[in-house]
Amino acid sequence: MIASLAHRTYAADQWAISANDGHTTTNAAGKMVTAEAVVPDSLSLIGFERDLPALGKTIPLPASVEGPPTTAWIAPDSSWAIVTAGSHAGSHAGDPIIEDDVVSVVAIDHAIPRLIQTVHAGSGASQVSVSPDQKRVLVGNRKSGTVSVFAVERGRLRPIQTVSMGADSNPASVLFLQDNQHAVVVLRGPHQLALLHRSREGFEADTARLDLGHAPNTMDVTRSGLMAIGDQDPKHPAVHLVRLINGTLTLLGTIPVAPGPEPLRFSPDGRYLAVGAVNNSNKDPSRQGTLTLYRIEDATMTSVASENVGRWPQGIIFSPDGHTLLVQNTTDKTMTILQWDDIRLHPTGNLVLTSGPAAAATSW
Repeated sequence: MIASLAHRTYAADQWAISANDGHTTTNAAGKMVTAEAVVPDSLSLIGFERDLPALGKTIPLPASVEGPPTTAWIAPDSSWAIVTAGSHAGSHAGDPIIEDDVVSVVAIDHAIPRLIQTVHAGSGASQVSVSPDQKRVLVGNRKSGTVSVFAVERGRLRPIQTVSMGADSNPASVLFLQDNQHAVVVLRGPHQLALLHRSREGFEADTARLDLGHAPNTMDVTRSGLMAIGDQDPKHPAVHLVRLINGTLTLLGTIPVAPGPEPLRFSPDGRYLAVGAVNNSNKDPSRQGTLTLYRIEDATMTSVASENVGRWPQGIIFSPDGHTLLVQNTTDKTMTILQWDDIRLHPTGNLVLTSGPAAAATSW
């Protein structure tokens, strides 16, 4: 049974969000192209009652599956959110999707999301990250090789800086650390991590970088500062564990995982890491994605459970207590519901959407 939150309208609710792409599909070669039947991109609220996930209000909003599934952010009090869109539809079905730079700011009041501002970052706008004090916003721009910096003023964004990361650097992911002074950028082009540090109103990039695998992409971080970066190298898919130690990005370990580790998310308490595997399900309709749960101890990952999900898995949502997981299946336009009983993952159903869920974030 899936609960309905259509009539829950009090502001104290905590929400997760799903950014949904209605314009993208893949062709036989696995390239992202314009869908045969384009539907509006959207943003959906998702809540939990007694461990049951439920869809709340959905509104039209630019979104994109291109890039890591981390192109959405929601405030800890669920009062506002940000979604980036790094592409939009071409003119005809099968046309290449067109790079974009849209950043949407959404107010959430009494369980109703509302677009309040549209600004622009760089081409291929990707992961959005907000500082713990909610005064600065960073957006990695994959195609332009930059990171956009915005100031938050009275619930709106004001562009203040563009940090160049180098030609062909492909800044796929960017995340603030809890110290409020540093952020880490995944540079997929040169296979590196870069450190940004606060400097006056904006940020500067340190010259020293950490070489990291062959195709680093999605990144998540715990409250204690442990970073996990999924490496999509076809020959050696892996997760890299990294910490900032004495001001230096330090590789703690590299763990092999299943192919296509684009979906990646720590549990709220940081004890587990959920890693999805695309398994070519974005190209081959006979394939399925998988979700594997790892126990985190120091700098090690131990696989504790695995389960099949849908096609082209993307964002992952943990419930606040960590015992329910949602996995976005972009091709199927669903989210697989998995219950975790500390021993196994149990599939219990799906949430159904009108467009392909492509990125997710939680307020907890």
